Amino acid sequence: MKKEFTPRIFVCGHRNPDIDSIAAAVALADLRRRQGMKSVTAICPGILPDRAAYLFKRFHLEPPMSRNDVYVRVRDILETVPAIRSGCTLYDAVGMLRDSGLARLPVIDGEGKFLGMLSGMALLTNLLSIGNDVASTSLTGRRIKTSISLISQVLDAEQLNVCDGDRSQTFEVYVAAMSPDVFDEHLPENNHELAMIVGDRPDIQLKSIARKMRLMIVTGNRPIDPWVLQGAKAQGVSILQTKLDSATVIRRLKFSVPVEFTDFPQEALILTSRDRMTEVKVRILNAAEDVIPVVDDGILTGVVLKRAFHAPLPFQMILVDHNELDQSIAGAGEIPVIEVVDHHRIGINPTTTPIKFTGDVVGSTCTLVAMMYRASGESLTPDMAGLLLGGIISDTLQLKSPTTAHLDVKMCEWLEKISGVRSNDLMSELLMIESALVTKSADDVISGDRKDYVDGRFRFALAQVEETNLELLQRRHDELVVAMDKQVKRDQLSMFALLVTDAARGNSELLVYGDRELISNLPYDKISDGHYALPGVLSRKKQLLPQILAITAALQNKSINYLQ
Repeated sequence: MKKEFTPRIFVCGHRNPDIDSIAAAVALADLRRRQGMKSVTAICPGILPDRAAYLFKRFHLEPPMSRNDVYVRVRDILETVPAIRSGCTLYDAVGMLRDSGLARLPVIDGEGKFLGMLSGMALLTNLLSIGNDVASTSLTGRRIKTSISLISQVLDAEQLNVCDGDRSQTFEVYVAAMSPDVFDEHLPENNHELAMIVGDRPDIQLKSIARKMRLMIVTGNRPIDPWVLQGAKAQGVSILQTKLDSATVIRRLKFSVPVEFTDFPQEALILTSRDRMTEVKVRILNAAEDVIPVVDDGILTGVVLKRAFHAPLPFQMILVDHNELDQSIAGAGEIPVIEVVDHHRIGINPTTTPIKFTGDVVGSTCTLVAMMYRASGESLTPDMAGLLLGGIISDTLQLKSPTTAHLDVKMCEWLEKISGVRSNDLMSELLMIESALVTKSADDVISGDRKDYVDGRFRFALAQVEETNLELLQRRHDELVVAMDKQVKRDQLSMFALLVTDAARGNSELLVYGDRELISNLPYDKISDGHYALPGVLSRKKQLLPQILAITAALQNKSINYLQ
């Protein structure tokens, strides 16, 4: 029965996550699991912020798994196939190939080290080396490298007398088809390599024992005189007895060779489990082989089959608190988005199939998720209600942000009742956690809650931190500008802006760096170069972003007419 395909569904907020996006992702994943969606996992794109970590601990909830990307890698489509282990005869290896239904199989040693790929064609190339002399290891030659034990196994033979049967060596195989008078004329002097195939001929058997040959193979299950066995034991000659005829024995002997002694063809393509599928897909599809080995540090991890590219991708995405892929975790643009829950402007790329989209003009994505719980009739635990409450009050600055909607207020009241926690008290707890400007490096401050935007030829980043002491911005002004300069150059930005917000006093200050024409048109009171006062501004989304977009649009239309 064919295994049912179940993609892994990631629920994820925007890069540089805040409390709202993380709490919304966790709560939505829980809701979708309750509603029967399989394999749903909330993830955090990067490091969990301190205040978010506090909320998860405060409400006894497991924080989401952190991931840096959701790229589909080779390990995500890896398949396990039978591996041929060293010591396996070519005879058994051919059986494994046949039973697998695959064109080739990997060969490994006892510790899992990858040795090569064995296929029917590679096997024929090794065995049927036309043009080599009779002493070669080709199908037409007489030399084989194996052991008496493996020969016994392939011939289904009885070991009448075996000396040192597990030792691998090179055998030179002869068939006793000549008369006793000319027997010795056809044989080399190197007796310890000789393997003689004989039938019911005691005279030849005795001559073989007299020569102290390494191995005598008696075909046809013919009886052997006791004095022949006695002589073999005395001379150290191993004897195998098989029911097979001489012609069959000759054919099978070549397949008694351990698979590791095969000359494997040079692999044109070997993958690692870390390879991104988008980077190796063309090489895989262009490869002549359908089974590609995956090797990590010399050890076989599995294989990739070409048919995997005809199957659905192993990941799907649910986006929360954003819908623009430029703001998503790395790799989100390569896998299907099946749902969006957001309260920002719509900038999602067209989708190939219909998706579920939940959006409204509210101050927090957690408000939308709470409303989804309420509308579905699914009960909220007090702890999950507390987490959602924390997301709403953090994103609306305790319902003081101009983005706050009536629904935010109503959901706060509902979540307070379920959680038994007052929003004012929870906000006070969050503010007690030291701010980014006190504890973090300049790079971490400007990257902690950063969102990138594109408007025509302008690409800019807006970051925001909450702070109860705006004087800290002035103290760290120089090092923050240096960090901004690095990110502007690295990411080829027109401008980088950091909004530092004092929610208690209802004010913000803005630190900007980048395009002088763009910055010079900001309609705010200048404190110093690149440093502005924004009284009454609390929202990056509703107050700062629209102002900047108006400037970028005007600059591109070359019709700006701001007072300088």
